[in-house]
Amino acid sequence: MAHRIYLYNYDQKTNQTFDTHLGEWNYEIPLLLYPLLTEGIHVQGVEFFSNREQGIVLLRQFFNLLADTYQLHYKKAYYEPVNTMFEFLEALPYDSFVVNATDVFNMNEEKHKVQAKEWLEDIQEKSVFYKKAIEVQDLGLLDTLFSGYGYSSFIEILETDWIEYGLGYFEEHAYKKAASSVFEETGKFGLKDAKGNVLAPAIYDDIFEADYCYNISVVEKDDLFGYLQRDGKERVPPIYEAASEVFDFAKEPLGEVKVDGKCGVLKVYSNSWLIAPEYDAIERVSYGFFGVEKDGKFGVYCDEDGLILPIEAERAYAYDYFPELFFMKQNGTSKRKYYTKKGVYLGEFLEGSIVKSGSCFWIKPNKFDKKGRLIDNAGNLILTEGDQLILVDSFETLAIRKDKRWHIYDSLKQCFLLEGESISKVKAESNVWFKSNVFILETANGLGFFDANSDRWLIAPQSEIKQIHYLEHGFLSIQREDGYQLFDFEDSVSSECYDYISHPLNYRPDEGMLFLYRGDKMFRMDEDKSIHQVETTEYGAIYLDRYSFRGKDLEYFVSFYNRWKDQVGHNPEQYMAIETIKKMAFEAKEDRNYEEAFRLFELAAQKDDIDSWVEMGLLCTDPNIEPLFDPQKGIFYYEKATQQNHAVAWNNIGALYHNGIGYSFNMKKAIQAYERAAELGDGMALSNLGDLYYFGEHIRQNYDLALDFYQKAEKLRYYNYDKISEIFYQQRDYDSLLTYLKKDYDKSYSGIYYGIIYEHGMGVKSDLKKAIKYYEQANAYANYEYATQRLVYYYGEDLTFKNEKKFQKWKAFAEEHDFDIDSN
Repeated sequence: MAHRIYLYNYDQKTNQTFDTHLGEWNYEIPLLLYPLLTEGIHVQGVEFFSNREQGIVLLRQFFNLLADTYQLHYKKAYYEPVNTMFEFLEALPYDSFVVNATDVFNMNEEKHKVQAKEWLEDIQEKSVFYKKAIEVQDLGLLDTLFSGYGYSSFIEILETDWIEYGLGYFEEHAYKKAASSVFEETGKFGLKDAKGNVLAPAIYDDIFEADYCYNISVVEKDDLFGYLQRDGKERVPPIYEAASEVFDFAKEPLGEVKVDGKCGVLKVYSNSWLIAPEYDAIERVSYGFFGVEKDGKFGVYCDEDGLILPIEAERAYAYDYFPELFFMKQNGTSKRKYYTKKGVYLGEFLEGSIVKSGSCFWIKPNKFDKKGRLIDNAGNLILTEGDQLILVDSFETLAIRKDKRWHIYDSLKQCFLLEGESISKVKAESNVWFKSNVFILETANGLGFFDANSDRWLIAPQSEIKQIHYLEHGFLSIQREDGYQLFDFEDSVSSECYDYISHPLNYRPDEGMLFLYRGDKMFRMDEDKSIHQVETTEYGAIYLDRYSFRGKDLEYFVSFYNRWKDQVGHNPEQYMAIETIKKMAFEAKEDRNYEEAFRLFELAAQKDDIDSWVEMGLLCTDPNIEPLFDPQKGIFYYEKATQQNHAVAWNNIGALYHNGIGYSFNMKKAIQAYERAAELGDGMALSNLGDLYYFGEHIRQNYDLALDFYQKAEKLRYYNYDKISEIFYQQRDYDSLLTYLKKDYDKSYSGIYYGIIYEHGMGVKSDLKKAIKYYEQANAYANYEYATQRLVYYYGEDLTFKNEKKFQKWKAFAEEHDFDIDSN
C-alpha cells in the first residue's frame, strides 16, 4: 500500500478546515507544487502549515517561468487546466495550506518529531532553489531536483497525462466544491462560492447534484425544471416538465427534456434544440445516436446527421458495437436486419456472422452459407465463395483466400491489388513500426514484402529469401541461404550480411534496438542506428538476463555464448566486470551449485572484491556444504576481509568463536568480534550481541543490554520484535510492549501477549472477549500451553463464554500436544 501525504485548506484563527482534502500524493510534495507550499512554512506535530496567498503568488511566478521556458502561454492544452487550477486555489476560503504527513512518518521507526524537522529542512532548502530560479529566470538551477523522481525535465512532468499541467495533482471533487456549494434560505436553494459570496440566489425548490463533466445541475422551481451552471449562471430557465442529467455527445452538453408530454433533446449552452420535442420516448443507443419512438413506431436519430432510420419500424433498434451496426430482430427467424451508422441497409445476417473489416464487412461462413462473403459499406457484393479472411487491427487492407489463392483488397480504394500475382501465403502483424497495411507474401517468384498503402513491393519477391521476420523499431530480418540482411523502413535493405539478427533484451531501448551476430562477434544497434561491437566484458551481464530473449533469439545467444566460452578456455568470466561475476556466483549458489559459486567468487576476489572473500568464507565454514567444508580455509578468507575492516567478516568470525567452528570455543573473543562488526555497522552483529544477553546461555542474562543491542540493530533493519516484546513483558513495561506488538504484521507472536494483557488488564482495559480471540490467534501460529489452558477454562467453565463445541476442540488440542489442563 502506498503511503500518502494529504493537503488541506485551513483557517488558523477559527480552526475551520475546508470540507475535503485538496490533494493526495505519494510520499513527497510534487516538484511542480513546491512554490505553493513553502511560504511561511512551519511544522506542528506531523502537519506543515504555510501561507496560502503568498504561496499562490510564488506558484504563479514559477508557472510563468515554465510557460516562458517551454513557450506554453498560448497553448490551450496548457492554459485551460492551469487557469482552472489557479481559480480553484484563489477560491479557497481559508488562509493556510496544511500538509499532513502522518501516513508517511508511520512508515519509519524514527520519532515523528525528528522526521518532521528533517523534512522541513529539506523543503526549505528546495525552496531556496526555486526562488533563485524564479529570480534569475533559469529553470536549469532546478535540474538537480529530478534525481529519483523518474522525470528528466519539468515539461515531461507537465505533459504527463494524469498530471494535466498541474491540475491533476488536485482532487476534482475539491476544485468543483471550491467553485460553489448549495445553501438553503427560507426553504429555497441557491449557490455560494467557497468564500460565501452568492452565485445564484435562493429561488429554487431543489438543486440536484452536478454532473461529473460539465458541472451543471438540474434545478427545480414550481414543478418545472431547467439547468444551472455551478458558477451561478442559469443556462436553461426552469420551464420544462422534466429534465435529465446532462450528457455528452456533441460539442456542448445535452439534456433530455419534456414539453407537453413530448420528449426532445436540448443543447444546454445555446438553449436550442438538437431534437425537437415531438417524440413519445428518446433513448441513448450508442455515442451520438438516439433511439426515438413516436406513435408506437421506432427510428434512429444521429446528433450530426439527423434522422438516419425513419420512424416506421415495429420494434426498437439495438446497436452491435463490434461490427458497429444497428440491427433489428425479426420474428420467426434467427437472422437480423443490419444497418450502418449512415442508415444504409446491409441485409439480413445471423447474429455474430457479420464482422467489420476495414471499410467493408465480412460475412463469415455459417449454417446458411458454407462460404464467406465480402460486402462494402453500401451492401454491395465484392467477393463470394471466400474461405478465409485475414484482418489485422488498424489495417484497411484485407487478405482473403479463395480457391487456394490469396487476394489483397484495399477497402478504402475499393479495389483488388496485385491481381497479376499468384499469392499462396500471407503473414501480417499490427503496429509494425506504426506501419499499417504491410504484408509478407509468398508468390510464385518467392517471398516478398508488400506495402498496400503505396501499392508497391518494399522487398521484391525472390526465391533466395527463405523467411522474413518482423523485428522492433521498423526493422525486418531477411533470411537468405548465406545469412541475414536487415531491412529498415527508412533506409531499405542493408548491404551487410549477418549470421543472425535478434531483438534486444527485454525489448529495452537502453539495451540497444537490435543484436546482430557475425562470426565470433556480437554487435548492438543503438538508437541512432549506429552499430557497435559488444565488448566481451558485457557477455556475462547479457547471459544473466538471457531469459529476456525469446524463442530462437535465446537459443542463438546461448549457443554463441557457449562457443565464446569454449574459445576463451579456462575461467572465461575473468574478462567480465566484478558485479557480473558476483551475480553469476550468487545465481550458482542459489541453485546449490556450490563449487561453481566458489569458483566464481574466487575470480571476483582476485579482482580485489572483499565481499567475495566473505562469501568464500561462508561456503567453507558451512557444515552442510560437505564438498567445500574446510573451516581453516574459511577463516583464512575471513581474516583477509577483516584486514579491510569488513563488518560481515568480523561478525562471522564471532559466530565461529561462538560455535567452536574452526576456532576453539571462546566467548570473550566472540563478543570482541561481534563488537568490532557492530562498530563497523553490521546489524546482524548487533542482533547476535542482543541474543547473547537475551538468552544468557554463556554469559549472565541482561535484558537491558539485550534491548539496547536489539534496538540499535532495528535501526539497521535487523528486527527482533518478538524478543523485544518478551523483554518489555518481563519488565512490565506494557506501553512499550503494545508498541512492539503492533509491529507483528503477520500476527505470528503477538497473540499470546494480547491474550494475557487483555485478560488481566495489563496496560489496557480488561476485555475477556478480546483475550479469548487472541489466545485462539496465538494457537493458530504456535502451540501455547497457557493459551490452551485458558481456552479450555473459558469454554468449559465460564458462564459467559461456555461453549461445548469449542471446549471439546481445545480439549482435544491439549491432549494432542500433551498439555496439562487439569491444573488450570
